[in-house]
Amino acid sequence: MKSITKSVKDYQYLIVGGTTKAATTSLYSYLSDHPSICAASYKETRFFLDIEYPLPSKFRFNGDIEEYNSLFTQCKEGEIRMESTPDYLYCSSALDRIATYLPKSKLVFSLREPISRIISWYRFGKQIDRLPKSLSIDDYIENMFAIDSPSQNSNNMNKGTVPIEDTITQQYMQTLQQGCYSTYLKKYLEQIDRNRIHILYYEQIAEEPLKELMDICNFVGIDPKFYTDYTFEVTNRTETMRNSSFHKQYRNLRFKMRGWTHNKPIIHKPLKIVRKAIEPIYLKMNTRPQENINISKKTKDRLINYYRDDVHSLTELTGKQPPWLLYT
Repeated sequence: MKSITKSVKDYQYLIVGGTTKAATTSLYSYLSDHPSICAASYKETRFFLDIEYPLPSKFRFNGDIEEYNSLFTQCKEGEIRMESTPDYLYCSSALDRIATYLPKSKLVFSLREPISRIISWYRFGKQIDRLPKSLSIDDYIENMFAIDSPSQNSNNMNKGTVPIEDTITQQYMQTLQQGCYSTYLKKYLEQIDRNRIHILYYEQIAEEPLKELMDICNFVGIDPKFYTDYTFEVTNRTETMRNSSFHKQYRNLRFKMRGWTHNKPIIHKPLKIVRKAIEPIYLKMNTRPQENINISKKTKDRLINYYRDDVHSLTELTGKQPPWLLYT
């Protein structure tokens, strides 16, 4: 039996966010399996992002908060409603809306060592055919430094690599600056009680998923014993594609189907089962061994210097040292 529709503010929510490429999809998958949690009809609702935010979505907040209920029509009374939109971390309007309209929400933010995240985004940008095959990792980073420092002459940007009109607006060209996590987290901690925010690290999820999931359960207030015999499988892994154009078309089709079927459980659930069965076969056919990505020492040193102060600020902000030895 479905729950009686109440106002959005009356429900308990778990928002899984943080930085992109930091295991948020895997976290969402693990938590979706917990019997006390009801996941949104699809992972990244992106509901609270600004209309102008450079990510597509079927739903965006337009002044009527009750539309958020349409993403949880399958949920039962007493279940904790969960969604995962990593980019909420970077959108101040999302923070304002969550703080205002979801008073019973708790937030989990997953962070990742910034340089390894850049490398992952570089792979991902090529996987989805957004970055040219000829673009080196050093040139990719140099392009982002040029965007991040408006005082630099625009001629310093490596022209002919990433389309100039895309450089500022596209998500994959914001990777450098978005690795300065303390800048964004500080705003959340100023508006939302610290006991409603849980911060963890990608590296620790990869190393000890059981411990991290049990910590999240204790934070949320649900039974951690569920994960004692649980199998933690990595999802949404960044791969090197044989045919990135075909993969881009596959992703676009998948997102369109998800947007059309998300509130049609009779169709959505069988398609989800079919996708889980077929996608591993497709990925095996359309992926190849990952190439080694080598950043030059000059570029790496520049990145370490760029992030060092923010990592120290993050340590002070959270009260614990991130597991990133590069910045000590």
